[in-house]
Parts: sequence; C-alpha cells; structure tokens
Amino acid sequence: MNNIPIRQTILATLAFSFSNWQKLLEVSIFPLLAAIPFITILPELMVILQAQLFGIGEVQEYPRFYELYLLMFDYAYMALIINIYRLVVSGESSVARLGVVFPSLRLGRFFLLFLFLSIATQFPIFISPFLVPIVYFLLIPMSLNLVGLANDASFKKNKLTLGIQFGVLIIKLGVPAILLGLTILLGVGEVFFWFVMGLIVYWMAISFALCYRVILANNSAQNH
Repeated sequence: MNNIPIRQTILATLAFSFSNWQKLLEVSIFPLLAAIPFITILPELMVILQAQLFGIGEVQEYPRFYELYLLMFDYAYMALIINIYRLVVSGESSVARLGVVFPSLRLGRFFLLFLFLSIATQFPIFISPFLVPIVYFLLIPMSLNLVGLANDASFKKNKLTLGIQFGVLIIKLGVPAILLGLTILLGVGEVFFWFVMGLIVYWMAISFALCYRVILANNSAQNH
C-alpha cells in the first residue's frame, strides 16, 4: 500500500464517532474529573499569561497548587487518548469502566514517548509556526507507536511511504485545521469555540487510531 484511503478513513472516523458516542462519553468521565481542577483555574491562568507575555493587566502570582493541577490535567489528557486508542483498535472490552487508567509501566512508556513527541512538535513554534506540520509529518512513523503502546504492542520502527504519511497528516490534522479555520472565520462565541476544540481532540485520536489499524492490517496482509 503506497497511499492511505483518505476519504474512506474520514468517513470511517465519522461513522465510528456516531456509532460509539455513548462509549466515548463513558471513557471520558474519569479524564474529565481529573482535569476539572485545572479547568477551573484556566481563566485565571489566561489573565496571568496575557500580563506576562503581552503586558496586559497586572502580573499576578500563579494559583495555589497550579503545578499539581497541571500534572493532573496532563494525566487526564493521556488517559483519554489511551482510552480512545484502545476503544478503536481493541474494542469496548479493552477499556475500564468510566475510562479509569491507573499508573503502570505501560502508561510510563506512553508518557515518555508522548512527552518527547510533544516537545519535538511544539519547539518549532519558537522558530516558525510553518515548521510544525513538517516536523509532525516526519515524526508520524514514531507517533504511531503511541497507539501501539496503548494497546500493549511493543515499540517498533514503522516504515511508511511518503504517500501514507501525507494521508495520515491530512486525515488527522487537515480536517481539524479546516474546522478550526471555519470556526474562527464565523466568529462564534467562546463556549462554542471550546466545544469545537473538544471535538477536534476526539477527531485526532479516533482518526489516528483508524489509520494505525489500516496500516497494521496492510502490513499483516503483506507478511502473509
């Protein structure tokens, strides 16, 4: 396989989302509860960051327990992504009730790779935002291991054609970029904006896991 079926994968992402929306909500309960403390101080943090970066308003101290809340939020985000990866690849039986994800060696490996990829893809912002999709494109073979680690697969070097990598990039990032652009262009309210951002998180996780399944199935077919 030299190219990933973009249109079919996009439709499959939509179909999976509509067919499993109840389970997706269920596995989001634990991550949401863990993220609530950070969400409650987010408006205050935005004011502080605006004062520090742009000189808007008076610089204030960070809220109490800020570091702990941020750590809980990161844990919640990883738990949500792991749950979605498991749900898409391994089915409902692979996720715990309410989406609970306990610390484990598997989570530790996932966290280390997740941290490395986050730093690698965000660092180019300080140089040029246009470098971000390029770096992300180059790291797609390694990023697929996040889906594998969430489903108890071992880390491996994925060899993909440029066509497949480009297809994954379009599916995972292209569609959200268009949706976000339309949201900004239409000038919707803040509440709806954050609702769209939440949908984008689910889209990126579901579509990426489906891409992983397609690539895995193709590799298995070639090996036989």
